Amino acid sequence: MSSTLLRLGFWTLILVLALFVLATTYPDEQWAELISNRMLTQALVLAIALIVAGIVASLFGKGVSAVAKNRCRVCRIPIPVGAIYCRAHLRAILHEEDDRTHSTSIRRR
Repeated sequence: MSSTLLRLGFWTLILVLALFVLATTYPDEQWAELISNRMLTQALVLAIALIVAGIVASLFGKGVSAVAKNRCRVCRIPIPVGAIYCRAHLRAILHEEDDRTHSTSIRRR
Protein backbone atom coordinates (compact mmCIF):
# COMPACT_ATOMS: atom_id res chain seq x y z
CA MET A 1 0.00 0.00 0.00
CA SER A 2 2.73 2.44 0.97
CA SER A 3 4.76 1.71 -2.15
CA THR A 4 1.66 2.25 -4.31
CA LEU A 5 1.01 5.63 -2.70
CA LEU A 6 4.64 6.65 -3.12
CA ARG A 7 4.75 5.59 -6.76
CA LEU A 8 1.48 7.34 -7.54
CA GLY A 9 2.71 10.48 -5.82
CA PHE A 10 6.05 10.51 -7.64
CA TRP A 11 4.44 9.83 -11.03
CA THR A 12 1.96 12.63 -10.42
CA LEU A 13 4.83 14.93 -9.48
CA ILE A 14 6.70 14.00 -12.68
CA LEU A 15 3.56 14.63 -14.74
CA VAL A 16 3.01 18.04 -13.10
CA LEU A 17 6.61 19.06 -13.74
CA ALA A 18 6.42 17.91 -17.37
CA LEU A 19 3.18 19.82 -17.95
CA PHE A 20 4.65 22.92 -16.32
CA VAL A 21 7.72 22.77 -18.57
CA LEU A 22 5.57 22.27 -21.67
CA ALA A 23 3.21 25.11 -20.73
CA THR A 24 6.04 27.56 -20.10
CA THR A 25 8.05 26.48 -23.15
CA TYR A 26 5.17 26.81 -25.62
CA PRO A 27 2.90 29.54 -24.21
CA ASP A 28 1.52 30.56 -27.64
CA GLU A 29 0.14 27.13 -28.55
CA GLN A 30 -3.57 26.39 -28.32
CA TRP A 31 -3.15 23.31 -26.12
CA ALA A 32 -1.08 25.33 -23.62
CA GLU A 33 -4.22 27.22 -22.69
CA LEU A 34 -5.67 23.97 -21.31
CA ILE A 35 -2.93 23.79 -18.69
CA SER A 36 -3.74 26.41 -16.07
CA ASN A 37 -1.59 27.35 -13.12
CA ARG A 38 -4.46 26.55 -10.74
CA MET A 39 -4.69 23.00 -12.11
CA LEU A 40 -0.94 22.52 -11.80
CA THR A 41 -1.01 23.81 -8.22
CA GLN A 42 -3.82 21.44 -7.25
CA ALA A 43 -2.03 18.50 -8.89
CA LEU A 44 1.19 19.44 -7.10
CA VAL A 45 -0.63 19.52 -3.76
CA LEU A 46 -2.14 16.11 -4.55
CA ALA A 47 1.27 14.69 -5.43
CA ILE A 48 2.82 15.98 -2.21
CA ALA A 49 -0.10 14.62 -0.18
CA LEU A 50 0.27 11.19 -1.79
CA ILE A 51 4.01 11.13 -1.11
CA VAL A 52 3.50 12.12 2.53
CA ALA A 53 0.74 9.51 2.93
CA GLY A 54 3.05 6.86 1.42
CA ILE A 55 5.85 7.76 3.82
CA VAL A 56 3.51 7.69 6.82
CA ALA A 57 2.03 4.34 5.73
CA SER A 58 5.54 2.96 5.31
CA LEU A 59 6.49 4.04 8.82
CA PHE A 60 3.34 2.49 10.29
CA GLY A 61 3.97 -0.72 8.34
CA LYS A 62 7.48 -1.01 9.74
CA GLY A 63 6.20 -0.30 13.25
CA VAL A 64 3.52 -2.98 13.01
CA SER A 65 5.97 -5.58 11.72
CA ALA A 66 8.35 -4.83 14.61
CA VAL A 67 5.60 -5.24 17.20
CA ALA A 68 3.60 -8.13 15.69
CA LYS A 69 4.64 -11.69 16.50
CA ASN A 70 4.67 -14.57 14.08
CA ARG A 71 2.05 -17.10 15.21
CA CYS A 72 1.10 -20.68 14.35
CA ARG A 73 -1.78 -20.84 11.89
CA VAL A 74 -3.52 -23.59 13.88
CA CYS A 75 -3.08 -22.82 17.58
CA ARG A 76 -1.90 -19.16 17.38
CA ILE A 77 1.08 -19.58 19.77
CA PRO A 78 4.19 -17.47 19.05
CA ILE A 79 6.71 -19.17 16.76
CA PRO A 80 10.16 -18.24 15.36
CA VAL A 81 10.47 -15.82 12.45
CA GLY A 82 9.96 -17.51 9.09
CA ALA A 83 7.95 -20.45 10.44
CA ILE A 84 4.31 -21.09 9.58
CA TYR A 85 3.39 -23.70 12.19
CA CYS A 86 4.55 -24.56 15.69
CA ARG A 87 6.73 -27.65 16.05
CA ALA A 88 3.88 -29.98 17.06
CA HIS A 89 1.59 -28.95 14.19
CA LEU A 90 4.44 -28.99 11.70
CA ARG A 91 5.23 -32.60 12.64
CA ALA A 92 1.56 -33.57 12.36
CA ILE A 93 1.25 -31.97 8.92
CA LEU A 94 4.46 -33.58 7.69
CA HIS A 95 3.32 -36.98 9.01
CA GLU A 96 -0.06 -36.64 7.25
CA GLU A 97 1.66 -35.67 4.01
CA ASP A 98 4.08 -38.55 4.34
CA ASP A 99 1.20 -41.00 4.87
CA ARG A 100 -0.69 -39.54 1.91
CA THR A 101 2.18 -39.67 -0.56
CA HIS A 102 3.77 -42.94 0.57
CA SER A 103 0.70 -45.14 0.70
CA THR A 104 2.05 -47.84 -1.65
CA SER A 105 3.29 -51.09 -0.20
CA ILE A 106 6.78 -52.41 -0.72
CA ARG A 107 7.03 -55.32 -3.15
CA ARG A 108 8.76 -58.44 -1.96
CA ARG A 109 10.81 -60.67 -4.25
